[in-house]
Amino acid sequence: MNRVRIVLRIGIRALTLSALLWNSTPGKAQSSQSRGTAAEAVRAFVTNFGGTDVSVIDPERRRLIANIKTGSQPHGVAIAPDGSAVYVSNEGDGTLSFIDPAKNEVVATIPVGKSPNQLEVSADGKYVFVTLNGADSLAVVDAATRKIIKTVPVGRAPHIALRSRDGKFIYVTLEGDMKAVLVDASTFDVMGSIPMLAWPRIPALTRDGKRIFQTIRWLNGALVVDLAKKQVVDRIALGEPKFAEEGKDAHGLAVTPDGTQLWLTTQTTNDVTVIDTNDLKIIGRVFVGRDPNWIAFTPDGALAVVSNTGTGDASIIDVQQRKVVATVKVGASPKRLAVGNVVIKNERK
Repeated sequence: MNRVRIVLRIGIRALTLSALLWNSTPGKAQSSQSRGTAAEAVRAFVTNFGGTDVSVIDPERRRLIANIKTGSQPHGVAIAPDGSAVYVSNEGDGTLSFIDPAKNEVVATIPVGKSPNQLEVSADGKYVFVTLNGADSLAVVDAATRKIIKTVPVGRAPHIALRSRDGKFIYVTLEGDMKAVLVDASTFDVMGSIPMLAWPRIPALTRDGKRIFQTIRWLNGALVVDLAKKQVVDRIALGEPKFAEEGKDAHGLAVTPDGTQLWLTTQTTNDVTVIDTNDLKIIGRVFVGRDPNWIAFTPDGALAVVSNTGTGDASIIDVQQRKVVATVKVGASPKRLAVGNVVIKNERK
C-alpha cells in the first residue's frame, strides 16, 4: 500500500511540473492569457457614399447589424488582418475613420489629405495605405499611433490600393496616368509600374498572387496582368449589350477563396458574371440590384456580397447555387464593401 501511495505522489508531482513548464512556454498559455478570449464573426462593411455612414451586415444571418456614422462621402473600407479594426476613408472631408467592430463605433478620425479613395492594410496590420485621389499620392498611416508617417507621390489620381499575396508590396492604380504602380510595403518606395493604356478601375488578385484581373473603362470585362512581367497578357471580353456612359461597364470583381472562379459586376446590365479562372470562359450569371459596384466573398467562400449603388442595398448570393438569397437595405449610394472575420467580443480573464 505504501508503495502505491509513493507512486501516486510522484505521478502527481510530475504532472504539476509538466503543467508549470507548459504554462511558461512562449506562445502557449502566456499568449492566451495576454490576449484574452476573443469571439469573432463574419461581417460586411458597406460604405454609403451618398451619406455619412457605413452599414454593417451579418451576411450569414442576412440582416443589418448597425449603421455607423463616419464622415462625409465614405468611400474606401478595409478590415485589419486580425479583425480588431476597420478603416474607412471619407472622401468628402478628407479623413480616415477607425472603427472598433466589437462596439460598432468610430473610435478616432484623422485628416489624411484630399479626396481619399480606396485603402489597404499591411499584412502585419501596422500600416494603413490610403490613396489620395486629389493629391496624387499615397498616405501611409501608423495604425497604432493613428498618425501619417509618410506621404508617397505615386502619380496622377490614385484610386485603388491592393496588397500582394505575400504582403511585400501595394498595387496602386492611377486613373490619370492609366497605369498601376507597385509600392514596397516596408520601405514605401515605388518599385515599378505597369502600363494599362486605359483608365484602370478595380483589381483582383488570383489565388497564387501571380496575376491580377483589372477592370477598365470602356470594356465590359477585365484585363489580365502578369505581375512578374509587369504587363497586360490577356483580356476577358463579355461584350457590350448596352452603351455605358463614361465607359462605366464592368466595375467590382473578386476571385473566390478557392481560386477557381472570378465574379465580376457589370453596372449597365445589373448582374454578376461568373468566369472560370483557368480558361476564362463564362460559366454563370446572377442578376442583382441596380448599378452593382463592389463584390466580396465570405472567408469560407459560401456567400458573396454585392453593393448596389442604384437601389441602395446589398445582395447576398449563395455561391454554390448562384442565387440571391437576401437583399439588405443599406444607406444612400453604397459603394465599397469589405467582408471578413472581425472581433465582436474580447473578454480578458
